[in-house]
Amino acid sequence: MEVDTQEDVQDKASENLALLRKGSTDKVITWCSHEELTNRDVSAETYKFLLAAHLMKGDSDEARLLWLRLPAPFKSDLELQRMWGIGRAIIQDDYANAYIPAPNSLELLVLSSYRRRTLHSISVTYKSLSLSEFQTMTGLASRDSACETIDSLGWRREESAQENVQGRANEEFVFPVIPASCPSKTLIGLSELSSYISFLENV
Repeated sequence: MEVDTQEDVQDKASENLALLRKGSTDKVITWCSHEELTNRDVSAETYKFLLAAHLMKGDSDEARLLWLRLPAPFKSDLELQRMWGIGRAIIQDDYANAYIPAPNSLELLVLSSYRRRTLHSISVTYKSLSLSEFQTMTGLASRDSACETIDSLGWRREESAQENVQGRANEEFVFPVIPASCPSKTLIGLSELSSYISFLENV
């Protein structure tokens, strides 16, 4: 069996990155899974893309099972550790640890897909939330970026005076809008509850 050169690995990484940018997660999963099954010299890069593709699809069970079956030597790979750190935070909705500083290109794709799912979740579960909560949940630390995202979605922003230990202060709130094509909140709630119970049972 021919062993892939470093150049081959880099070329395939570039190809997989391009596919993920197009949203072709299934193609990346198919190729990486085939490599895992047939190539005795499968690289850490292959596992990294497979993990990223599962996370981009929102398939937390597959992502977790992949990490569990990962050969021990690969678990010390720093980039794989970082990707799993993001994945574990995503599964637990640990926003502070999901949106890591200075993500690389692949990590940025994973975080962007998570942000899109979070925005959808906010739109169907919140009538209102503070701007600071919105920023935490979406990883948009810059107020300008957060406000630009809110405005682009057609959501409303409004300031309101709030009491705190220092007295009264103005706080900005966000009022999401449910997408017209969205299924009922009840069905979404049951689906999310089922997924969360499944996660807890397999921790």
